[in-house]
Amino acid sequence: MTRSQTERGCRDDLIRRVLQSLDHAEQAVQLATSSSPTQSATSDREPTRSRSDVRPLVRPKVLAEVAMLLRGAAPISSLDPRIDAAVDRIARLVGPAARGKALVANLCTEPGLALDHAMTHVLLRDLGYPDSSVDQLLGSCLGAAPSGSARPPERLRGPERLPHRELEQRWLARIWSPSRADSVVDAQTLARTALSWPLDVLSCSTDDLYAVTHAVLYASDLGRRHVVLPRPPAEIVADAEAGLAVALDADNFDLAAELLWTWPMLRLAWNPIATFAWGVLTARQDALGFLPGPGYSADACRELPLSERADYVLETSYHSNLVIGLLASAALTTGSLPLAPGRAHGESPRSADQLTALLAGREREAAWQHDFASLDPSGQHAVAPLVLTIALRRARDASDLAQLREGLRVALEHDWLAAPAPRQALALLKRSTLVGRLNQGAGLAGASGRGGPQLPVVAIAGIARQSG
Repeated sequence: MTRSQTERGCRDDLIRRVLQSLDHAEQAVQLATSSSPTQSATSDREPTRSRSDVRPLVRPKVLAEVAMLLRGAAPISSLDPRIDAAVDRIARLVGPAARGKALVANLCTEPGLALDHAMTHVLLRDLGYPDSSVDQLLGSCLGAAPSGSARPPERLRGPERLPHRELEQRWLARIWSPSRADSVVDAQTLARTALSWPLDVLSCSTDDLYAVTHAVLYASDLGRRHVVLPRPPAEIVADAEAGLAVALDADNFDLAAELLWTWPMLRLAWNPIATFAWGVLTARQDALGFLPGPGYSADACRELPLSERADYVLETSYHSNLVIGLLASAALTTGSLPLAPGRAHGESPRSADQLTALLAGREREAAWQHDFASLDPSGQHAVAPLVLTIALRRARDASDLAQLREGLRVALEHDWLAAPAPRQALALLKRSTLVGRLNQGAGLAGASGRGGPQLPVVAIAGIARQSG
């Protein structure tokens, strides 16, 4: 198959996934708007016990995120008439639901949160679905002078925000009023986000990783804008790869999809690790017909009556299906396609066996492990740094310094010590050694595990929990 044929097949597959995401989005809007704004029940019947623990869809959140998907899909609507039709159909469904009395009341009483409340309106307006009455009220909240008045009202800016949330506000303000955009202020805001410093790979939380993905999303306007990055692209890619290791090992496909949009939204060429992660996600999506979210349980779904399963899937997984649609849309918009680069010669298949041995002993096998096992030796070697990150993070979580040392030994053998996880694992070992010496010098009780002291790491983690 030629390169052009491969690219054409990839584009066709991405279009199919965008359409699938739009279909899920339409169903989510219908479910979220079929009852009260904070519940998604479609009838008067009580939900079954298996669904009672699932958080219902929140109407404003669903509408805003669906509007964001429409913004992502709009630039590629000419690629397939079905995309254009779906964007139009869903926009007309979302508009009336988003611009009701609740929005008017919120804008009137909370002007400092105007852009938060009006996100859906702002995105639809830019897509060509305006509402002049909401425009007038929103303009008043944002400091625009009323008709016939030379003096604009005082603008209340609302609460202090995290940097990536401030970036979101600037993104919405630019869409609302492009003439007010200030790229210098944008760059200053971006410089205060997590994109500007190395990721703490061994202990970062899912919230830490979502902060990074949101900074990418807003700074690039879903891939529409070129971003002047605060760090070299190679460093940001290395952190995104490490984040993928965390997400995939937790079977958090929602987070993995958001991390993957680093490549197309920043207009970077996909590498073997990103392409492997894309394959893990699409394999799950193709097998189930949707991409399962963090709250989805196949066992819980099977226990439900057939009439409730579709709602359960939407309630637990609608967001992950919107996210993969945004990812596919960005890839088509920027031309950064999930195509694996050619493999270099001379790879060592031994690395895969060494790393697989480091992962032994865990009861639950993550989905990525099945996909990794199905690769040929060359493919396994290409994504071995991802597996190394997972092994080092598991060792850190278990306070197993001996396993950490073994992972570093493998990294040294294959020249992977420059990656974030090995660098930080080495620093952790040095700190653990220092703490052990301090404990001995202070006459504190110590304990030894396999290959060295483990107590310092456990003690430090305990102190962190108590003070956090």
